[in-house]
Amino acid sequence: MNALFEFAWIVVLYMVVSRVFGKILQARVTTSKKDENRADGLEQRMDLAEEIRTHRENIVEVVKDECCGAYVPKDKAYQIVDEDGNTHYFCGWDCRQKYMLGHR
Repeated sequence: MNALFEFAWIVVLYMVVSRVFGKILQARVTTSKKDENRADGLEQRMDLAEEIRTHRENIVEVVKDECCGAYVPKDKAYQIVDEDGNTHYFCGWDCRQKYMLGHR
């Protein structure tokens, strides 16, 4: 009877220890997956920030030609400044000339 009692005690002890170690391993796996998810989320946010930064760099300011109404990148437009200090933008030399002839 004493041997049976010892065997039962060993089985119960084994079950308790294995359950405790199982919980510890499960907690480590769950923590590791959370860390991976955090890393993936951080990587996605960094990619989005880079995309926004790139998009901002590609924005071009445009101006409207006062003669024909075309929109032209500001850095490529012909421009003149009148006596009042107002800047006028044009898509090309011809529109600039038409404006100049009309406002003499």
